[in-house]
Amino acid sequence: MKMHKPSGAGRAGGIVIATILACLTVLAPAGCRRKATEEQGVGCTVVELRPDLKTGYYDAVVRVEWVGISDASLDRMQVLTPSQSLDLAGLTFSEEAGDPDMLEAGDIFIVPLKRPDWKLDLGEGNTTYCFEDFWDRLPQKDQWHPTKTEAMTVARSLAVVYEQGIPKPVPAAMSEDWILAEEVPPTVDSPMASAIYQKVRNDRVVDQVQVQYTALTEEEKALLATTSAVEFLSEWSECARTVGREVVIAAHPAVACDLEGEGDFGWTYRYFYVDFGLLIAVDVQSDPLEWGKTEEEKEAERRSDSVYLRYGYGPTGPEQWEAMIELRTNRTGAFHKMSRAGETVDKDFTVTDAEFSEIQTVLAANNFMELQSRSGGTGGQTAFIAVRSGARAHTVEMKNYKEVTFENIVRAIRRIILPKVGEKAA
Repeated sequence: MKMHKPSGAGRAGGIVIATILACLTVLAPAGCRRKATEEQGVGCTVVELRPDLKTGYYDAVVRVEWVGISDASLDRMQVLTPSQSLDLAGLTFSEEAGDPDMLEAGDIFIVPLKRPDWKLDLGEGNTTYCFEDFWDRLPQKDQWHPTKTEAMTVARSLAVVYEQGIPKPVPAAMSEDWILAEEVPPTVDSPMASAIYQKVRNDRVVDQVQVQYTALTEEEKALLATTSAVEFLSEWSECARTVGREVVIAAHPAVACDLEGEGDFGWTYRYFYVDFGLLIAVDVQSDPLEWGKTEEEKEAERRSDSVYLRYGYGPTGPEQWEAMIELRTNRTGAFHKMSRAGETVDKDFTVTDAEFSEIQTVLAANNFMELQSRSGGTGGQTAFIAVRSGARAHTVEMKNYKEVTFENIVRAIRRIILPKVGEKAA
């Protein structure tokens, strides 16, 4: 998840909170594929949410109402939920209308849901044929929502403090896992200030609270004195005007917008309130999958998914690719690259224990933890290696410079990993 950037909007436009499309999330969110036209789609209905005693959650019983696509073979389609991607051909069909290899009207299939799944998407590749949202049909205790998360606890704890005589809202309740990821103070030219607080586990954001705030002008204070706080706040944002509702958060009258489909995790809870002469806007976001994890699972994730090594290099080739390899301690990894034109490539890979050990050995043999960054001037290529081993972390960057020991490490990493993702090691 990438950090949101402050909008920098002027006062005339009110507060605008930057959001990132839900389809960029690390989950497999239902509804992120392009929807087919009605004649080319599939009609489906979740007819029952059946409790599953083994999982403690539910199975969705889905009936196919009609099929409007020419090739409806099961092996072409998948079902996406916020937590998983399932091949349709691998699901259980409790009723089949005719051909067992084709999706047909009258078919009924079972989708084993995982907490906190509240919607599903039947489709193929980047195309959605049928979309069903059953959040309202779940018992309240099973309805995931950003307000039921640790991010909301942090947001509720916001209190205005004065730093060098300047007021700012600051969370009073943050565990040690939380960090202040970004802060932009107000200036004369840009009175809108912002701060981003994130809970990070293994370099992955799992909770985020973004705060934007600005001091009210004397005219705005006068207007607030003659109208209700809710009426005043409703004029500051399009969402507040159109879908906002009156709420009370931490004893503050507020206007809140429940924005499913917005933000890195596909659901943003945004609210506005006034405190100590500041207009404050808060975005609350959280990874829905956090809701179903026990503390033991979170601790195991910290251990198994921690990033051991990152190797980045570029630009390379006519397309000016910038690339990065990320290797985790559980022997899995990811390869990312982006061209200057914006084309991207993302691939996952796995190394064997022997290959992981070989990388550790070449790092030790070339005294990586003692290497220093070097620069050979402008132009050429830049490469970096970052390693975290236990409590020790070290990063070395080479800008248009060849260092023998660094190159020894680079060759080993490239030889072991690049062929796994279809890239040339040389």
